Amino acid sequence: MEPYPEDGDRRQGLAKSAEMAISFVPVAGSALQVAFNELAGRRLADRRTRWLNELAGKVHELEQQVGDFAQLTSEDAFMDALTTAAQIADRTSRAEKLEVLRNAVVNSVMPDAPDVDTQQLFFDMIDRFTPTHVRMLKLLSDPPGWFDRHGMPRPSISMGPKTAIIEAGMPELAGRRDLIDRYAAALSTAGLVNQSISGIMSAGGLWGPATTPLGVEFLAFVSDPEGKVD
Repeated sequence: MEPYPEDGDRRQGLAKSAEMAISFVPVAGSALQVAFNELAGRRLADRRTRWLNELAGKVHELEQQVGDFAQLTSEDAFMDALTTAAQIADRTSRAEKLEVLRNAVVNSVMPDAPDVDTQQLFFDMIDRFTPTHVRMLKLLSDPPGWFDRHGMPRPSISMGPKTAIIEAGMPELAGRRDLIDRYAAALSTAGLVNQSISGIMSAGGLWGPATTPLGVEFLAFVSDPEGKVD
């Protein structure tokens, strides 16, 4: 089960604590600290290089739509998005989150890209959210489509709370109403969903979209610019 929430500050704190603990080791402390810093720095550099290479591949695939590298690096909006996304990418190894970041950078220079302030708001959300947040938002935006795309049979639910649809569509959360409520509350607080998931609904409410216009815009920003929906 995924931890909730993904906490970049906590990770940084753990790394700092490890450095401090090493520094107190008698005699060998300083040598261990240098080795730790070098290894951690190399790992971070490798992680960023890998992410940038994958981003470059995505840009190359969409060169006709977004322009070549020289053109993009001369655009402030693209460099702002790239810098912000790279900093977030440094703090996670989650493949789904790294993919969302790549999509967002490319979408930042698409013709229908959000304004720069909205992009920054979305990057803040990406930083805070786990992949489970994003998957839940996708499910809530189109419940029937979610089941169809994932090859899952639609449950025969004609009345009840939205949590029943979430549990059926995200089996990893089945029986964990506490976690579902927390994920959903974060999406609601961010202004991305507009329905309570615990209230009793008819079939129309259960299977209809629960996303706000902002939620729809956020999903477009983090989705594959080639139109692949997962």
